[in-house]
Amino acid sequence: MIRTGASFDKYYSSLNKSYHKAFNKYLMLHYPFFNKKGESLEQRQINLTDFCVSRLEQIQNRKVLEIGCGNGTQSLYIAEKYGPAHTIGIDLNVQNIELAHLLNRNADKVSFFVDDAHALDNVEDNSIDIIFCIESAFHYPEKDKFLKQVNRVLKDGGEFVIADILAKSLKKRPLIRKWKQKMFYFHWTMDQYMNSFRDSQLTITKTDNITPNIIRGYRGYLKWIKRKEIGSYMFYSSILVFVFIQVNLNLILLRRRRHYMVFTGKKMAA
Repeated sequence: MIRTGASFDKYYSSLNKSYHKAFNKYLMLHYPFFNKKGESLEQRQINLTDFCVSRLEQIQNRKVLEIGCGNGTQSLYIAEKYGPAHTIGIDLNVQNIELAHLLNRNADKVSFFVDDAHALDNVEDNSIDIIFCIESAFHYPEKDKFLKQVNRVLKDGGEFVIADILAKSLKKRPLIRKWKQKMFYFHWTMDQYMNSFRDSQLTITKTDNITPNIIRGYRGYLKWIKRKEIGSYMFYSSILVFVFIQVNLNLILLRRRRHYMVFTGKKMAA
């Protein structure tokens, strides 16, 4: 629990380990999206991915890039369920990509690389049909560069879905800002995003505020952790404390200072 708040790398390393210990498998690394009562954490994470895919015109037989793919679980799910021609996942975290390679059982259809969203060195110009960036962009200190890379690698008419947690306003809190920089938290406002989309010559076709779905997605969260799945009672108790703190912090922020937006758009032909 202490490690998760110590640094960006330790946060995701600890999250991956905690998920595996609690559920005996690796899960996607994003928030839960509510569809109906009684869903597991894994199902509500899948709901979010399915919602993002639903915003697109078509994904089958197209070339997909996931920017900020984390442990690769989402890229592998998209490749298996939706049938793109090929899926590329990139992430700056070396440990995440190492784990993605271990989980990948479909190397002819899915590739993973360590890469920077600001550069996309492993992706050629005008080579991608669809880009996903789900809960990763708030870690990017220079989102202008990221959006210009989205424009560079997309084919004309190519689509993108960016799901991000936005700040309702920009407030100066020196101590919090210092910790946020350590954790690579760089939240933008809606105005900043819309201005940068225009500057990057990307056209927004849909904008969805899914904050209510995410808040409802946390309902019943204490039932997600099953006592029989975890060895020691001490570890079970520590997981419950960690989940309680993490969930309630997220809920406070979503209700007071943040909103969760999904942007869908295209690169129009010049």
